[in-house]
Amino acid sequence: MSGPGFHILLNREDAKKLFAQREPEAIRALVKQLTESKDYKQQERVLDCGTAWDTIHRCLTDGTLDPTGGEPPLNNAVLGGRPLYKTDEFIVALVRPDMAPFVSEALGDIKYDVMHEAYLKIDPKDYCRPLNEKDFEKAWIIFQKMRQFYETAAQDLDAMIFAGQLK
Repeated sequence: MSGPGFHILLNREDAKKLFAQREPEAIRALVKQLTESKDYKQQERVLDCGTAWDTIHRCLTDGTLDPTGGEPPLNNAVLGGRPLYKTDEFIVALVRPDMAPFVSEALGDIKYDVMHEAYLKIDPKDYCRPLNEKDFEKAWIIFQKMRQFYETAAQDLDAMIFAGQLK
């Protein structure tokens, strides 16, 4: 079962810091610092997705947690961006500023009933928890916030990362 995940809108300075990192643990440490940053929280640059990111990725792709599943640009919204760090337990994926408008536009086209239909197609055995309306509604609320995040990234030409615990 997946753990918590975050979308983070990177300012230019922190994007440069992140891209300069070569060691996986340094990337993970910087991401942790950003998710806990008072400035980032006050500027609403961190979206705490809880475990809803798992549901959202599955609904936007092929129903699995495969980062390459589904079609671009939707599969880039959570796990399918450029991998900066990946282990069996944790992932950091980047959506470049030039890709954010495409992801934003594709997310804007997703309607409630389409996402709900995709949710009902998720394999409960692979999902590791029962499918139910409360779970879907929680994911829908986070999805709407994520969509707004991508709109901001597209308007400001910000890079976005997703960091999440896979197990």
